[in-house]
Amino acid sequence: MSPYKIDENVYNSLLELLNDAYFVDSKGNFTDFQFYHDDHWLSDSAVIDNLIYKRGEWNIELVFALHTNPLKFIKRQIMSYSCLKKATLSASLMRRMAAKDQRGTLEVKVEDFKICCN
Repeated sequence: MSPYKIDENVYNSLLELLNDAYFVDSKGNFTDFQFYHDDHWLSDSAVIDNLIYKRGEWNIELVFALHTNPLKFIKRQIMSYSCLKKATLSASLMRRMAAKDQRGTLEVKVEDFKICCN
């Protein structure tokens, strides 16, 4: 079995990419964080509660999605409970407290994503 060989140019470009990956953890520009500063859209967003069973606990996540542009969203993990009933009740209460429209009439539909299954 022959040893695997890599072209010198490919090896150099691979080393360069690894070197660039080291510097990715540096501080970003203000434009990179503009998404967090422009949070006025959160007041008109639909709030979706999401329960995920992980490591023996039910994690409550709230998803804040803009109903006019559903691809603009923020997901936050809130709490975790060992009991599904408590987690469901708490998720419902947290969703209603976080939502501007507490009746839940603002919603995000799967048709808004325009998914093509080809």
